[in-house]
Order: sequence, then structure tokens, then C-alpha cells
Amino acid sequence: MDNISKFYADAQRLKKHYRAEHSNYDGGEVCGQIKELFGRNNGHVKSLALSYADYWYDTYIMNSAEMENEPTEQHLQVLGSIQALIDNDPEQITELTQEDWKELCDLTNYEADDLPLEFLNDIMIIFVDHQAC
Repeated sequence: MDNISKFYADAQRLKKHYRAEHSNYDGGEVCGQIKELFGRNNGHVKSLALSYADYWYDTYIMNSAEMENEPTEQHLQVLGSIQALIDNDPEQITELTQEDWKELCDLTNYEADDLPLEFLNDIMIIFVDHQAC
């Protein structure tokens, strides 16, 4: 199982467990748990991963008219695409808008001093390919 598939499975498991343990489903709380999971899964670039997850939460979750259904499959796919970006797997980056690309590039530039050089080089190549930076 690749990193993205494992992430999807873990996120679905969090949703399932929350529903089983609580009488009222809180999509915002579940998405907060998914943000934490995303940071843990990307420990080698944890600060950047948490910045990306915050962007995802603020952009896709907080603006949702269906909080009781969050995270939706589409919103999980966006975060999965961000995982693919971190994993340097451009073929699996399918759900990012041009605005997402620009914001993620800005976040990466902000965190650049604290990132491993090889990682930074690889991710910047992807950003340049998408004309994000």
C-alpha cells in the first residue's frame, strides 16, 4: 500500500471511529484529527505538512456548507494530492486548483530554510512545472 492509499484508509478509519464513539458527528473535529494525522505521516517535513493541512482545512473545510459530511471524498482527494506533492509523485496530484498550487508554493517558500535541500529541490521542480512559483 502506498503512502496515499494508507492516508485515505487512515482518514476513513478516523471518520468511522468518530461516528461509532459519538452520537453527533462533528466534521470539523474529524478534519482536525486528519490534520494531525497528516502532520504525523510527514514527520520529515512536519512543519510544512501542518501548514499545508491548515491551508486545506481553512480553504476546503471551513467554507463547507456540508460540515456534517466533512471531509467529503473530494476534499480528502485534495489532501491526498497534497500528500502526493510531498511524496514527489506528480502523477497522483489530480485535485489541486491553480490557486492551491500558488498557495502551497508560498507556504513552501516560507518554510524553505527548514526543509531538507533534496526535498526542497524536488518539490520546487513540481511547482515550476505547474507554473506556481
